[in-house]
Amino acid sequence: MEKETVKTVTQKAGAAITELQKLKLIFDVVKWLIGSVALVIVTMVIDYGFRDRAAGVEEVKQYDRYVTTLIVLNKEVGPRRLLAQYFSYVLPSEKMRKCWQDYYWVVNTEYQAMVKQDSILGSKLKWFMAMKSITAGDQIEVEALSKQKKYTEKELFGDFRLPPPK
Repeated sequence: MEKETVKTVTQKAGAAITELQKLKLIFDVVKWLIGSVALVIVTMVIDYGFRDRAAGVEEVKQYDRYVTTLIVLNKEVGPRRLLAQYFSYVLPSEKMRKCWQDYYWVVNTEYQAMVKQDSILGSKLKWFMAMKSITAGDQIEVEALSKQKKYTEKELFGDFRLPPPK
């Protein structure tokens, strides 16, 4: 009987050890999975950041000549607004698109002020043209208004010329 008791205790101890080993093995596998997944996710996030930055730099290189010619060297608000509007929608990089959207709103404010000024000048010119007789002083004012109107129209609807290919 003593042998049976020892045998039963030994079997129970063996079963307990086996269960403990199974739990330890499962715990090690879960630990390995969590570590591997976390490592992959961190690597992917870092890689995405580098790729996004590289794409932004490449975009700037590609659009550099357009930006220089059409934005920096161009004083006319109309073409700058159109270019900013275009880039704020088509660039693949979200960061670059956001920057162009911000620039678009700055240029759009200038554009709206110029549209308002152009409208006022047009109304004044129409008023003078509706008059039956114009004095010499009115004629000088009409010429000045016409000159200002041409300037605002050039600002709003200026030529949109692309730079020559390199």
